[in-house]
Order: sequence, then structure tokens, then C-alpha cells
Amino acid sequence: MKITFKGFVGKDATLRTVTVGDSQVAVLDIWVAENIRSRSTDNQKTLWHKVTIWRKYAETMAQYLKKGRRIEVDGMAEAKAYTTSDGRIVPYINVQDARIEFLDRPQEPAAPEVPAEEEDPMPEGNPFED
Repeated sequence: MKITFKGFVGKDATLRTVTVGDSQVAVLDIWVAENIRSRSTDNQKTLWHKVTIWRKYAETMAQYLKKGRRIEVDGMAEAKAYTTSDGRIVPYINVQDARIEFLDRPQEPAAPEVPAEEEDPMPEGNPFED
């Protein structure tokens, strides 16, 4: 089933090489906030999706898929679930062969702080004159 959704990268993408064909694969966890409204409550539920991208595209995207980035994912979905240590079953969507579109700009490194004005370290006059 084809799926398209918008969400946030939950942690930096992990890139690894698989032995079959020496292909690169990047795996990332994306969270999507789902608003649930009823007459008595207004709740928000977090849904997690595992996204897998392959080959050269995986190598390239892993450089930019950092925690907190807002993205749109388009790919083939498969419903999965895992069991937590306390026995709770948690469903998630596994998306294969995904295409990613960035919906934000990467965070710029902070500008260096400008030091406070200091006294002029050079003495009055020209020190190179005799």
C-alpha cells in the first residue's frame, strides 16, 4: 500500500552496509502527532513509523536526516507491531523504498559571539620607530 505522511525525525538516521550486494541502507524513526478529538476529550497521540531507504539515496539522505527535521515521506507501507517488555503490543508502520522531502531548513550553527570591546592592545604611537 502506498503511503504519504508528514512528520519529524525522532533520532539521527543510522547508515549501515548490508552484505547482499554491498548496498547501503538507512533506517530512521519518524513520529507523527495525531490529534484525537471527541466530545469529552482533546488528546494527542504520537504514532511512530520506521522508514528504510536504500543504496546511494540512503548514503546521501543519512547526512541530512537529523533529529527534529520536519519531512514528508512517500513510500510503500506495511503494518507491523512489536511487544514491549511489559507485554504491551505497539503498532507501527514500516515504510520501504521511501522518498524524502525536507519541509524545513537545516539548523544553522550558532553565530560566534562577538567578544566585548577590549582595551586596544597596541600602545600609543608607532612601536617600530626609533
